[in-house]
Amino acid sequence: MNRDNNCNSTVAVLSFLTGAVVGAGIALLVAPRTGEETREILKEYGQDLREKGAKIPTAIKSSAEQAIDRGKDMIEQGRQLISRGTEMVSHGKDYLDEKKQTLSAAIEAGKEAMKQEKEKLAASYEE
Repeated sequence: MNRDNNCNSTVAVLSFLTGAVVGAGIALLVAPRTGEETREILKEYGQDLREKGAKIPTAIKSSAEQAIDRGKDMIEQGRQLISRGTEMVSHGKDYLDEKKQTLSAAIEAGKEAMKQEKEKLAASYEE
């Protein structure tokens, strides 16, 4: 999602600059100035646009570096979560094994007690 936001930001900046150029061009063509004044204004605007245009790759690079850093952080957090999850699963298995042994021992004790009672009852009927 961050990647989409960065792309949207870049598109927005480029769209804004394009709109600014078109708007300024129309304004200069419609404005009541002499040709020389208009050419001078266009020249200055062109230089300003060139300077701003040179800054765009730096801004894009900076945004990309930030996105990469955030991505690396998210990957590390994911690894930590996977590690914690694996550890929790291991503890859960150990707990279940322990309870299974306890339950098995209780069942065996119940079977043994039942066997003894059955023998007692059988002995009492024989008498």
